[in-house]
Amino acid sequence: MVTEQRTISYMGVNIPAPVLPIELHVLPDFTGRVVVHFEKGRAICDRRLHESEHVATLDGFLELARMAGYKVRNEK
Repeated sequence: MVTEQRTISYMGVNIPAPVLPIELHVLPDFTGRVVVHFEKGRAICDRRLHESEHVATLDGFLELARMAGYKVRNEK
C-alpha cells in the first residue's frame, strides 16, 4: 500500500508528520473498522469491529441514550 506523506506545520515550517508502523491482523482485502490499542507509541493489539458494534465515549453514549428517549440520571 502506498500512502502520501502528510506534513504538519511547526513554527511556520512544514515537517513530515510522524508515522507509526503497525501491522493489523486482517485479510489484505478487508474493508471495515478496526480498534487499535497503543501503549507508549506502540500498537499492542487490534480488534476488528463487526457491523453491529459501535465505539463511543461514555458522554457520547449517554447523549445517544437521551436522544433515544431514555431518562439518564446524573449520580455523583
